[in-house]
Amino acid sequence: MATADAIEDLTGLDKSTQLDVLRRRMATVPGRGDHAPADLPTITAPDRAKPLVPVVDDDPEPLIAAVRGKTLRTMPAPRPLAELLPRRALARGTAITVTGAGSMLIALIAEASAAGHHVALIGQPRLSLLAVHEHGGNLAKIHLVDPGSTDPLDAASICLDGVDLVVTTVHGRDVPPTRARALLARNRRHGSILILTDGHMPGIDLTIASTVHSYGGIEQGRGRIRSITLEVAVHGRGTQHRTGRYTLTAPSFGEQGLRWTPAPADQLAGRRPLAAAQ
Repeated sequence: MATADAIEDLTGLDKSTQLDVLRRRMATVPGRGDHAPADLPTITAPDRAKPLVPVVDDDPEPLIAAVRGKTLRTMPAPRPLAELLPRRALARGTAITVTGAGSMLIALIAEASAAGHHVALIGQPRLSLLAVHEHGGNLAKIHLVDPGSTDPLDAASICLDGVDLVVTTVHGRDVPPTRARALLARNRRHGSILILTDGHMPGIDLTIASTVHSYGGIEQGRGRIRSITLEVAVHGRGTQHRTGRYTLTAPSFGEQGLRWTPAPADQLAGRRPLAAAQ
């Protein structure tokens, strides 16, 4: 495993050697307890493990989920997502599918790393680390893993032992139920958050889908893109289906960082997708 300035290439190693390499590198990652928020309320874990089902209500307090022997805390979510979640945060121990516009996945990674959480990116060669930095992410907390031709879920399973947020691909395939149950149980046991960027896996707790609604700065087919408006939809077990439109705007001269704002209805009316504008 490596930080963002290098990529760990496991190609050419047999499966047992790859897993051994990942385990050794996982041992060097500082414990997640050092990074978990200390000011969140806690609850007592039940004697028997129960399915992880977030409670749906309008309580603004962060969601706390428990499994056997461990109290799970939360991980911060970027504004567009936080406003659609019932408790404004992501519960540890959950599995999430993220589809659509890449800006949402980048925002999730940036928000987690900026808060001090370790993030593992498995098989994500097209993800822009520059974009993560522009969103305010901490690249020192991001670890890149190239699984090569081997199953990326093997690497994900190891990373769940010591990394707060694990983002992996499954190459568009369907994960068998038995494999999914084992991986999700490991995720809950260690209190991590697992994100799949493609494919399908049974037992997913939350689905986040975002599509590009329009671009700003394009006038009569030309101009520099200054903003992008996304339509974001969230649904899952114990989470009502909610949607919202949010605009990601580039900083003006003298400002720092990208910013998310709810998309005003009057601005949406006059904008068109980039393909239509060209």
